[in-house]
Amino acid sequence: MESTAITVRVPATSANLGAGFDCLGLALDMFASITVTFGDAEEPPTDDVGEKMVLTAIRQTYQHIGRAAPNGVRARYHVSIPLGRGLGASAVARVAGVVAVNEFERGAMDEGQMLDIASELEGHGDNACPALFGGMQVCVQAADGHYLRADCKYPQDAAMAILIPDHSMPTKEARKALPEQYSKADTVHNTGRAALFVAAMASGRMELLAEATDDRIHQRQRAGLFPPLFDVFAAARGAGAHAAWLSGAGSSVAAICPEGQSREIAAAMLATAEAQGYSGRSLVTRIAREGATVSKVELV
Repeated sequence: MESTAITVRVPATSANLGAGFDCLGLALDMFASITVTFGDAEEPPTDDVGEKMVLTAIRQTYQHIGRAAPNGVRARYHVSIPLGRGLGASAVARVAGVVAVNEFERGAMDEGQMLDIASELEGHGDNACPALFGGMQVCVQAADGHYLRADCKYPQDAAMAILIPDHSMPTKEARKALPEQYSKADTVHNTGRAALFVAAMASGRMELLAEATDDRIHQRQRAGLFPPLFDVFAAARGAGAHAAWLSGAGSSVAAICPEGQSREIAAAMLATAEAQGYSGRSLVTRIAREGATVSKVELV
């Protein structure tokens, strides 16, 4: 058969959003472009980590739908979203693989099946869900193993300031920093604040977000892997941010802020990290309304 190249556009994400550990996430207006080529000719193995994740997602997707994968599949991962920074780079790769298969197989899966596969590969849906569907999402795994999601309302004019340190925090290492058990008080604390975050975003009560992002489940425990963390939070709020949080497992920090102050907030976060010996970069973006889309299909 002729080879078919499918290019998928997928947004970066920020997950947890403070107290919403493993269940809240939002898409960022920072898009990766991944091209998957399906053909008959065997392809040599790749050493690229991102491309390996795309190919693994493709194999798992074919297993899930019970169809044989083409003999030759190649992935090209054209992305500026760094791995190990808490911006959903692995979810981007996995979602791209799932979406590419669905396009190539003429819509063999519905949205729920695609979410199940991408979330299973990620281990939870907080990054996979907004990468697939855009916006702000609540995503949980039901007792039967399927993932359920709900779109959340959010202020359309909100800006996002992002600090991306050069210092990486691989998810496996960040997970090791977490305890096996939590107290009742800490669990109740986080449950209430995750709910408050969703309600505050939906109602535009931005003054509630600082309290809504006060987490006891993962941020304090992970601060040892990135010591400037709480100083960066304070710098963001001091410069005008509504709230700031450790993005995913880190090391990036995301701050939601008024549009007119976003650049000053991004600069304040970077300056605080640099003052403590951590290099990196900062940028300004928005919450992306759009999730993963197929941007091009061509015969090659």
